Amino acid sequence: MKPGKIILIVLLFVITIGLAQPSWADRISEDSPDYPKVVQTLNSLIQVRKNPEQMGYTTEELQQKIAALELQKQTMETSEDWARCRNETGKPLAIYARKPENSTLNSLYYLGNGETTDEDWDCDAIYLPNDAKVAGLKLPIGEPAILKIIDGTQLVAKTNPNTQELEFIAPTALIEVLKAQQLNWQIPNLASSDIDVQSPNAPID
Repeated sequence: MKPGKIILIVLLFVITIGLAQPSWADRISEDSPDYPKVVQTLNSLIQVRKNPEQMGYTTEELQQKIAALELQKQTMETSEDWARCRNETGKPLAIYARKPENSTLNSLYYLGNGETTDEDWDCDAIYLPNDAKVAGLKLPIGEPAILKIIDGTQLVAKTNPNTQELEFIAPTALIEVLKAQQLNWQIPNLASSDIDVQSPNAPID
């Protein structure tokens, strides 16, 4: 075989591999501990769709729950990144994050304004201080709360310039407000002023 043909075949092989590489990337659904739970819950609700009262739902409530779970499932099946958070609030944002390859629990970090968490880390939740005001969300009064984020979600945090409320840009089906008691993480009782003076230390790109 002539050298020219060999070079051409090698080039075609390299180009083919380059184009095909994205399809080799792991989806978050393959590694996320949340994915099996979402699939199991979704399948259970679909089975009782004809009799929603069996699960304590109205027909409309059940359909909304199924739609939310379907979005969560699709998000994990199509995303190659763990949950990522971007801070555009104008001040530090408290987050819980971990490196998924390590089996350690989430740790509290502070994400600087204009920063986005590292794609190799999981921005698992936003810490909401005991005096936080968040547009569209009902928070416990006088105590901190956790905004849990579904794996694969791309969340942006902003501050409304008129109301000074926090706004989280992400589908509501992909976030959930939890009380501190519902998690086994180390959750301090902080006010917004405590977070505002923190130096950013979150893992970023």
